[in-house]
Amino acid sequence: MSTSILKMGDIVSLYAEGTVNGFLSTLGLVDDRCVVRPDAGDLSNPPTKFRDCLFKICPSNRYTAQNQFWKAAKPTVSNAPDAVLLKKLQHASETEKKQNEVESRKLLGTAITYGHGHAIQLLHVKSHKFLTVNKRLPALLEKNAMRVTLDTEGNEGSWFYIRPFYKLRVVGDNVVVGDKVVLEPVVAGQPLHASNHDLGDHPGCKEINAINFTTCWKLSLFMDHKDNSEGILKGGDVVRLFHAEQEKFLTCDEYRGKRCVFLRTTGRASATAATSSKALWEVEVVQHDPCQGGAGHWNSLFRFKHLATEQYLAAEADNDPHKDPSRDKLKGPTGSSVYHLVPMSHGHDIATIFELDATTHHKGNSLVPTNAYVRLRHLCTNTWVHSTAIPIDRKEDKPVMLKVGTAPVREDREAFAIIPVRPGEVRDLDFANDAEKVLGAMAEKLEKGIITHNERKQTKKLLVDLIYFVTDQLNTGCDPLSVSVTTPNRDRQKLMREQYILERIFEILKAPFSDSHDGPLLTMEQLSDPRHSTYKEVLRLCYRLLKLSQQSYRKNQEHIAKQFGYMQKQIGYDVLAEDTITALLHNNRKLLEKHITIAEIETFVSLVRKNRECRFLEYLSDLCVSNNEAIPSTQELIYNCIAKPENSDILIGTRLVEKYMQVEQVDTMDVDGEIEPSIKIEKEVGVELFWENDTKNKDIRDLAMGAEEGVKEDAATLKYYR
Repeated sequence: MSTSILKMGDIVSLYAEGTVNGFLSTLGLVDDRCVVRPDAGDLSNPPTKFRDCLFKICPSNRYTAQNQFWKAAKPTVSNAPDAVLLKKLQHASETEKKQNEVESRKLLGTAITYGHGHAIQLLHVKSHKFLTVNKRLPALLEKNAMRVTLDTEGNEGSWFYIRPFYKLRVVGDNVVVGDKVVLEPVVAGQPLHASNHDLGDHPGCKEINAINFTTCWKLSLFMDHKDNSEGILKGGDVVRLFHAEQEKFLTCDEYRGKRCVFLRTTGRASATAATSSKALWEVEVVQHDPCQGGAGHWNSLFRFKHLATEQYLAAEADNDPHKDPSRDKLKGPTGSSVYHLVPMSHGHDIATIFELDATTHHKGNSLVPTNAYVRLRHLCTNTWVHSTAIPIDRKEDKPVMLKVGTAPVREDREAFAIIPVRPGEVRDLDFANDAEKVLGAMAEKLEKGIITHNERKQTKKLLVDLIYFVTDQLNTGCDPLSVSVTTPNRDRQKLMREQYILERIFEILKAPFSDSHDGPLLTMEQLSDPRHSTYKEVLRLCYRLLKLSQQSYRKNQEHIAKQFGYMQKQIGYDVLAEDTITALLHNNRKLLEKHITIAEIETFVSLVRKNRECRFLEYLSDLCVSNNEAIPSTQELIYNCIAKPENSDILIGTRLVEKYMQVEQVDTMDVDGEIEPSIKIEKEVGVELFWENDTKNKDIRDLAMGAEEGVKEDAATLKYYR
């Protein structure tokens, strides 16, 4: 019985039973709301995204010092925070966090009891945020209830008491796995409740709030705290499978509209450095209870779920006629069938189950360590996974996708290294994956013209979050369009491409101007209207995100450059299209020579004429040089365009102008002793600037003096001339 007692550090799922049935879950990493989705699954058939439903039971943290720091750090209108005091409070806050961590480690494995003896916190495993009740804010749907969200740091609203739902348990009893309980917030005092109201933007998802209405939650154990330790392969772990002999990662990706499983060839000097997000697999340890995970033993059965697509690794018969020496050798007796690895949409099929075979001697019931080398045996076909030399993408110039087969004969060298993936990298992929889905939905609504005000705000917020995400910076509340980075985070830039976020960005850039059945929602010219400022802001954020995603990253530059023609159409409307194009082409001779034609040059020249701003001249000058080397072809295009008579009005002429000035001179005294001044005419050569077809002119010294005195027109003209 002692093994079934709930303890600190256990990972559990919470299943609501009553008028609303379903697991306590979330809407992904781009949304902090909590929901119950009845149609997603039940206790006998858990949801596909079961990681969204897992919570770790933690001791209650202290927040006194952190609250003082958060309160002092908030800027107020009346006075700025005292820097010395703020530093002391920050130090106290960090100390309190460390003390909380030490206390959590001490209490790990402590039995949890009903009532006031143990206040707990529920840490959402996937997002690493705490389930929190905000008693100051009403719920979004039930206004007489309190709002429940996920909070990064947590606060006193994250403390919960566990109370028994039935009278067979009393206060002071140990909480047993499988018990039906009530979760009562310590501060708010009203139980966690699964509402019967659907979220407007997510039909079928029921709101979670806190109200004086009891909801029964069944506690199901996913993983015991003892199993949840580093160095052991366990359910929920995310790994890469690296074929040791071939030096390639097991990957799942689309090829010509079909998902394939393959070993990916890389051009990198070190094969282990080719860390694609499409090579991440979530480990599932098969148990009798489908809601349970646990540690993996050598005699356990396993499933591998592709993290980005949620497809399961499986095997099916392979009728490919292409010959392969290793396959022929491993086929065994004549007539034996061969198979190949494929993705499968659900994990209920026996074709998704594998066994792990150790490359060193182990007892069957011993734990599988991470970083172990294993051979994979497919259970239902009784075949062993092996590499092949058969390219899936054989029609490409440089095939990189090698088929993975299974055959009856085991080959010692066909072993995979299990490489654990950092939780931070997994969360990055989860965030990118969730963001891509939201952006895709918003682009579709924009195109149809049915996007609401709140959805536009949500899109703006997500784009801002992505800007800070790709630059690996904290959102400090400054203007997101001013965010810059000197050393880009290459892994996050890669996620933007691999998880199709860049595609969704271009869909948003095109959507408002797409000619649907009722015509486009907007025209580019209408963006200058203040009524459409939100759309303009969305476009500016999109272009800034594109600029940051391509910085110093050749693959992303080539990927974005495919949309060069469309980006050019949005130049000159103050949406930062020209800024992004220039950054894209900067020091990239290959793209410059490929994409810059006379049409692009004439577009920039027309912008110079229209706006009379020097930044457009700077864009043109950037096109002339790559890595401090001149590009003669582009220089010639620009010169030929500017030298045309019709474009002479964009230039400023410089001429030497003779001026005659009267200079008063002091002569010698006359005979009467009086000094008589004399006037002398002197010739002076000055530099004068002429522009706008000689309709305007001014001496360069007068311009300089005017600029120094703050005359805007003089300063702008001088800057343009420079």
